Amino acid sequence: MGSDLNGGETMRPTFDVDVTVDPGRTVVCVTGDLDMDTCPHLAEALEALTLPGRILALDLSAVTFMDSSALNLLLAVRARAHTEDAVLELYEVPEQGLRLLDLTGARNLFALRHLPHPTDSPLSPQVSRLPPQAPARTPEHQPGSRRRAGA
Repeated sequence: MGSDLNGGETMRPTFDVDVTVDPGRTVVCVTGDLDMDTCPHLAEALEALTLPGRILALDLSAVTFMDSSALNLLLAVRARAHTEDAVLELYEVPEQGLRLLDLTGARNLFALRHLPHPTDSPLSPQVSRLPPQAPARTPEHQPGSRRRAGA
């Protein structure tokens, strides 16, 4: 919660990170603003993931705002994925986030994807909305295991 210029309280959008690990792919669904206050929480959740040989799918369909902290985090995750022989895919980057990527010349650095059914609610099960992938070369986790991290 913050305060507006008139001294009243304003509600901050809820921020949440939902991680689902499937064979060959880890899906991370992000809800809320991705900014200097929330990026450390997403970074912490991403640091805990095993990436080698996997697809890391970031579902950004419920992200409401992205600033330069979000861009820096995405670039760091991209570098880590490359180093660890993983594939990073960004799903449903919001229009404001696409403008940020365009203004900085970073759009072409990312694999941008759309969900198969754009009318799906961001609250519906995220994993079932993403296209199926081949099994991982080195499965590290039990299929379907889920972790949540929020602020």
